[in-house]
Amino acid sequence: MKNKITKNQNTVLLAINSFFQKRGYSPTLEELKNTLAKKGLKLKSINSVVQYLNILEQKKYIERFSKARGIRLLDKISENFIEIPLLGRANCGEALSFADDYIEDYINISKKYIKGDKKNYFFIKAVGNSMDKSGINDGNLVLVKKTQGEPQPNNTVVVVINGLGTIKKFQKINKVPVLLPDSTDATHQPIILHPEDQINICGRVEESFNISTTEKEK
Repeated sequence: MKNKITKNQNTVLLAINSFFQKRGYSPTLEELKNTLAKKGLKLKSINSVVQYLNILEQKKYIERFSKARGIRLLDKISENFIEIPLLGRANCGEALSFADDYIEDYINISKKYIKGDKKNYFFIKAVGNSMDKSGINDGNLVLVKKTQGEPQPNNTVVVVINGLGTIKKFQKINKVPVLLPDSTDATHQPIILHPEDQINICGRVEESFNISTTEKEK
């Protein structure tokens, strides 16, 4: 059984819950402070928000970790969501470093998006606009499902080539694997691969969400 909480502590908990239910992820400290102000609990500083969170964590209502949105709800209010790791960034123009085993953060997502084992899914953040015609824009959170074997033609995939990651459409032209952009910007060019090139097709893009996670704590 959890310890009882005060009226103000409950207001903070409900504010976190409301934010989470509407957006699928937790608020930053600044967002929480602003949300509480609208609910009549005006706190003087971010430190006051932290003090409330510390108490709620001690009383086993939440769990905190060192990220901008580092608040986990520990009650049934989060039972319809799943945490999926955010692995890093994949450039939609030129390839960027893609840390295959590096988890930057966790993103909460409705279970309705996940088919099968959640361990087969990860998020990356798109950089660039070479896939904007496919609805993948700069800064989007891209949900990827791990796959085995060669992808189907025209699948949008996350590919690591020599340690660098990119998002492109997979195609074979005269048996040659090609990674194609899908952009309104004609300057983006295909990546032509040799059939013997060592590439790692990490997975197929399932969804792209125009949600920013770049807010910083103040």
